[in-house]
Amino acid sequence: MRLISMRMVRAVAAAAVVALSACTTSQAPVVSIPSSASPSSPGAMPAYYVVVAGLNVVVRASADGHVTGSVAIPVPAGTARAYAGGEVFGGLDDRHFVVVASRGGDLPGVSEDTLFLLTVSPDGRPGRLDRLDFDNQGVPVTGAALSPDGMTVVLSLTSEFPGPSQYGSVVLINVATGAKRTWTGQGAPGYWPGVPSWAGDGTVEIPWWHSGSAGTVPASLTGVRELNLASPGGSLLAAQLVTYPAPVQGLGSAMIAPGGGYVVASSCRAGPGRHTGTAQIIELSPATGRVVEVLRTQTTRFGNNADVQDAIFSTCRVLSAVDGGGIVLAQAFAFGRIDDRAFTSLPGTSPRVLSASAAW
Repeated sequence: MRLISMRMVRAVAAAAVVALSACTTSQAPVVSIPSSASPSSPGAMPAYYVVVAGLNVVVRASADGHVTGSVAIPVPAGTARAYAGGEVFGGLDDRHFVVVASRGGDLPGVSEDTLFLLTVSPDGRPGRLDRLDFDNQGVPVTGAALSPDGMTVVLSLTSEFPGPSQYGSVVLINVATGAKRTWTGQGAPGYWPGVPSWAGDGTVEIPWWHSGSAGTVPASLTGVRELNLASPGGSLLAAQLVTYPAPVQGLGSAMIAPGGGYVVASSCRAGPGRHTGTAQIIELSPATGRVVEVLRTQTTRFGNNADVQDAIFSTCRVLSAVDGGGIVLAQAFAFGRIDDRAFTSLPGTSPRVLSASAAW
């Protein structure tokens, strides 16, 4: 098996977490649902998606993936090798994005992250990357979301050090003034926030994960926290928590569609045949965690079992979702978009080799 870099581990954690229990056939929640289940409502597909490839930010057309423009992430001269790459998180208007460039630290679970804001023109041309004043103090940024007006950034941060006593925090940044507020999850060790999503009316929804082991894997999705941004900074545990009847295990990633839509998740496992793996993209009820719809199922044959486990670990991710979760960017072995249950392969990543970072 290839050695997985710390940056790749963080890339998976940005969409939530890879649950290593999904590597066994008996524990993976590859599911089916009755044909009577209601499909996602139709909606408009964003015109462009943004991919971070190394230290380049590339804008591509959603229809066929052709490049409409690119811009380099600015890093100090002579430091490019120290950067493990970057991640991108989209806003709600197909034009504004947050880019996180990460420089690994000397300790596991420690990262020096730099944040940039990117605006894409109506014809798909990226503007410059404007640095956002923020010091993550070595705690990795694991998710970001822009407000509908592009003036507020919400970040999730989760440290993988020192293990079971870890906790996460949510930071609110005013783009215009630089003012910040922080809510911490201290007091609930082993629980941490996933990728935030704007639900409207000044509310951010956050997947709430739990891990009983050192680090963030394996983990289970226990519910959704609803953070009222009008509340004073302080305790994240004071935010309302919708707790699922039973924790959802075996997920590779999960995010809530903007506007309070479905929880869109990935689930990958080994099998059913020798040297094969099966990936699914599913929709879960944000209220109960139960499966509402299966958007995609893909079984792929690999060269050996090590490659199967590698793919499960590094290429089983939901990357972005719109239309309440009906239109999705995902890398479930192959990278592409899902629209009305139809999968279209898109360029911009290397399936089975690197974990993708892309967003609408």
